[in-house]
Amino acid sequence: MRKFSIRIFTLLLVFFLAFTSYTYAEVSTQDQDLYNELADIGAIMKYITDNYIDNVTYEQLKEAALKGIFSSLDEYSTYFTKEEFSQFERGTSGTFSGTGMVLIEKDGKIVVDSVIEDSPAAKAGVKSGYIIKTVDGKSVEGMKLTDVVNMILGDPGTKVKITFDVGGTLKEIELVRQVIHINPVSYKLLEEGIGYIKITEFNENTTANLTKALLFMDKNNVKKLILDLRNNPGGLLTEVVSAANFFVPQGIVVTIERRNGEKEDYYSYLTKPKYKLAVLVNKGTASAAEILAGAIQDTKVGFLVGENTYGKGTVQSVVPLEDGSGFKLTIARYKLPSGRYIGKEGLTPDVYVKNVQYTADIKFGGELKIGSRGNEVKILQKYLNLLKFNAGPEDGIFGPKTANAVKELQKKAGLSPTGVFDKNTYNALLKMIDSLNNKDAVLEKALELLRNM
Repeated sequence: MRKFSIRIFTLLLVFFLAFTSYTYAEVSTQDQDLYNELADIGAIMKYITDNYIDNVTYEQLKEAALKGIFSSLDEYSTYFTKEEFSQFERGTSGTFSGTGMVLIEKDGKIVVDSVIEDSPAAKAGVKSGYIIKTVDGKSVEGMKLTDVVNMILGDPGTKVKITFDVGGTLKEIELVRQVIHINPVSYKLLEEGIGYIKITEFNENTTANLTKALLFMDKNNVKKLILDLRNNPGGLLTEVVSAANFFVPQGIVVTIERRNGEKEDYYSYLTKPKYKLAVLVNKGTASAAEILAGAIQDTKVGFLVGENTYGKGTVQSVVPLEDGSGFKLTIARYKLPSGRYIGKEGLTPDVYVKNVQYTADIKFGGELKIGSRGNEVKILQKYLNLLKFNAGPEDGIFGPKTANAVKELQKKAGLSPTGVFDKNTYNALLKMIDSLNNKDAVLEKALELLRNM
C-alpha cells in the first residue's frame, strides 16, 4: 500500500478556496495499466539520458514532461517548478516579506514602478522611476525581473542593500525587510452623495479594506457607488463572496459545479442593499471579479458600464507537492445567480463605453491659414472636430469655418485668437489631445447615469 497526503486548495483563477487531504490506497487495475504506460515513458527517458549528445538529467526530463502534460489540457492548468510555485504562493496571499517596491522591466532595466505606502522603501524615500543597479553588491544587469525580485525578498528583519540610478547618480540605500500587506482597495468621494471604490484583486486583505471603504462612504452619507473592477484578474472565492454580501441581495451569489454533478452554492445574506451601484468593467475583468459584477447585474442592484469582460468561468485546484513544486488543475466551472455560465463570452455591460487613446499624427510643417489646402489641413480639421471646435467638413480646405475653430482653440488655450494655425497653436492642440487621452469616458458615463438616478 502506498500512502501519502497532499493539501488541495480549490480556487478561482489563481487563488485558494479551501483545502482537503487525499490518501491513495491500493492501486486499481486501471491504475496498473497507467503505471505500465509510464514504464514506457521511463524507458524513453533512460534512453535519452544515455544517448543524447549533451548532458541531461532525469529532473529536467520530468519537469519538461509535466509541463507538456498540463499544457495539453487548458490554458489555466499548469505545472510549477519549485521556484515558480513559491512565486505563485506569494502572489495569491496578498502578504509577503520584502521592501515594498513594485518593480517593472523597462528597456532592459529593472525600474521602480511604485512604492507601497508605509513600506521600508517608502520610508527610505525610494521613488517611482528609480533604476536598480545592484542588490547586495551584485549587478542586476541582464537579469530577469523575477530573479531580481527574489533577491530583494527575504525574511522579516533582515537587511538588503540596493544601489539605485537616480537621474544618473548612484544612490545606495539599506532597507530592512518587513511583512507587507497588499491593500487592493482604494476609495474616494467623487461628489456629494457619490463615492468611488476600486478593487484591484480579491486577496486575503480585500474584505477588511472594503469594510473600511464602506464605513467611510456611510460616514459621508454616500448612497450611490461606482465600483471599479476594471483589470481585476480575480482572486479568492471566499473574499469575493464576502464582498458580494455588502452589495448583492439575499440569495445565491455563485454556484460551483464539478464534473460528477456535485454542486456547491455560495450565498449573500444581505437583507436590504443600501447603495445604487454602477460597476466598471473591461476585458481585464476576470474570474472572481466577474462573479461580483455578474451577481450585481443578475440581481439588478446595479448596472455594468464599460466593455465585455474576459470570460473566465472555471475553477482550479492548486496542489503543492512534497519537493516544493506544484500544479493547478481545472476541476469545475461556476454559474451566476441567473443560472448563466460566463464561459469565454464574458459579461456584456448594460452600457457599452470604451476609453479611446488617440495618437496625434499631426506634424507642424508651417503655418496654416485661410486659403491653405492639403492633407495637413484635413488632419487639422479632424482634430479640431474631435475636440468639439467644429471645423466643418474635413475636406482639406482652410476656410472661414476652420479659421473660427482655430480661434476657439486659441481662446481656450489662452492664446491670441488670430485664426492662424501657428507653432504655439500646434503645441496647444497636442496638449488638448493628450488631455483627451487622460479622460476616463467610462467613469464619466457611470457618474452621469448615477446622477440621474
